Amino acid sequence: MATRSNQCDFIGAGGIIRDHNGDWLSGLSMNLGVGQVINDEAKRMLSGLKLASNLNTRKLEGESNSAIVAKLLIEVCPISHPLDNIINSCKHLINGFDEVQIRHIFRECNCIADALAKGSLSRDYGIVSVVGS
Repeated sequence: MATRSNQCDFIGAGGIIRDHNGDWLSGLSMNLGVGQVINDEAKRMLSGLKLASNLNTRKLEGESNSAIVAKLLIEVCPISHPLDNIINSCKHLINGFDEVQIRHIFRECNCIADALAKGSLSRDYGIVSVVGS
């Protein structure tokens, strides 16, 4: 989940990892500085995939509040697309899981990730907090 601060134009990202029962395993919160929300949503997805991989997750349900990022992860991403490098890095990590489902989710449906994203805006740029792992 990526969010933009109206006051400073910084973008924050947040994500959560839950087990098969929906119980919290870990979360991440990072200040991504100034940029495009879609780029930062892709970076957040990459960070979340790395965290899930480090937790030895085998089955993954990935959710993005960017329909474009979700679509690029599910379908073929053209080499000419500006997110090509990040999306291909995500896909490389996705190949390491046994089962994967990626889908678009509205921001309002994931209040915890949104709160982590908003909370990251009070931190220094690039600081990643991993909570509860």
